[in-house]
Amino acid sequence: MFTHSEAQTFYLLAALVPEALMENMLAPLVPYMVRMLSTDVPADRIEAEIGGRVGMMTAVFYFPLLLMNIVWGSLSDRIGRKPVLLMGLFFCGLTTLILGINTTSFAVAIMCRFLAGVFGGNSAVAKGALGEINQTEKGRSWAYAVYSQLYAVFGIIGPLLGGFLVSASRSSGASDYPYLAACGVGAALSVVSLAVSYFLFEEPARNLERKPATKKDDKPSLADASDVTDSEDTMKVEDDDRAIPAEIPFTLFSWAVCLPILLYVLIAFANMYWVTVLPLLFSSKLEAGGLGFTPLDTSFAISVRAISKLFFSTFVSRGVVARLGSKHAYNLGMAAIIPASYILGILHSTTGNELWIGVSVSMALLGFVESVVYLSVMMMISASVPPAYLGVAFGFSSTCAAAMRTIAPPLSGYGWELASSGAYGPWSAFALLHIVAVLSIGAAVLGFLEPPAPVKAKME
Repeated sequence: MFTHSEAQTFYLLAALVPEALMENMLAPLVPYMVRMLSTDVPADRIEAEIGGRVGMMTAVFYFPLLLMNIVWGSLSDRIGRKPVLLMGLFFCGLTTLILGINTTSFAVAIMCRFLAGVFGGNSAVAKGALGEINQTEKGRSWAYAVYSQLYAVFGIIGPLLGGFLVSASRSSGASDYPYLAACGVGAALSVVSLAVSYFLFEEPARNLERKPATKKDDKPSLADASDVTDSEDTMKVEDDDRAIPAEIPFTLFSWAVCLPILLYVLIAFANMYWVTVLPLLFSSKLEAGGLGFTPLDTSFAISVRAISKLFFSTFVSRGVVARLGSKHAYNLGMAAIIPASYILGILHSTTGNELWIGVSVSMALLGFVESVVYLSVMMMISASVPPAYLGVAFGFSSTCAAAMRTIAPPLSGYGWELASSGAYGPWSAFALLHIVAVLSIGAAVLGFLEPPAPVKAKME
């Protein structure tokens, strides 16, 4: 049914399920959770400070990843992917359970999210392992597309499940612990994923020794889309069965590696900016510039973006990258951010069906952006790095992205506080996002015009 590399890809991705679920489940609920936990703030000051506190709670998860993504990526290169994945799953379950039990302390919630970030390197480790398990260009394209689809699927399930469980807890008399059911599901999934990873997942290095990448049976049978071809010198994909060379000259700070990482960092900032500001826009009261949604309404609106992302990841994004090339596909996706966010910024005075049509269109566009841009940039990074250094490269890129994901939430939160004050209107909360989109396109266009000569020295 599946080749060995396909089966191992699915077992590896199982280790990301709890993280993917909780990340998407908590995102739309953070403003409501912060309001409940802010017992140290006078009631009449909560709305004025909600943006900063939401930004802090979101950013504190990514702050330790500035260092820990490199630590876990490098450690997994030395001791193996599996031990690092298992440790990450254990702490994911533990911190999630404590977060659900806590109902009164904002400081405890911050500590839980901080510890989750310290041990939250599984995504970076998995990206490197995917490149090791799948040793052809087509195999990597398929694996990274499935990786994106995983987050897209749980981007749908997470918000809807979280909104439903919180609403059910409040209506069933369990309002003392409104988030315990949602966090309990995440903790239980961590236990299941830990068992799957321990018993079924094998170290990629051992897989490659037994199943060389050049064999036909290592070719992903599920990947039947057209070949991914980039018009730039940084990435060429012409033969599905061509294995990536195991030993090619490599330095982490070469132009060919740094440019894709820069593009990844910029989309990471933009992505985290709207992930933070959208729940604030949806959950805030009308008089504060928001749309006045309930937790369930907010979760549903966020899930529209994930539905769009899943659709485009499954049926469209690989074709877009194949036809346009990685750079042009990246630029197209970044350009779509501007109309998507502008529409959201002018919906404050809209009601009824027009409101939901506007929200749905914007969320669908953002889903397209996430699908196409992330696939493009992961392919660019993977093509610029030999397999032996994928852990370091993705660890470094994830660390740079974590820096942006640490900076973006506070900026987004304070941007919302400024916008909700009435000085410029809700649309101004998205002004910085527009600037980043334009800078990203400029970096991609100018960066690929005349790339410097490749560095010949090998990494020591």
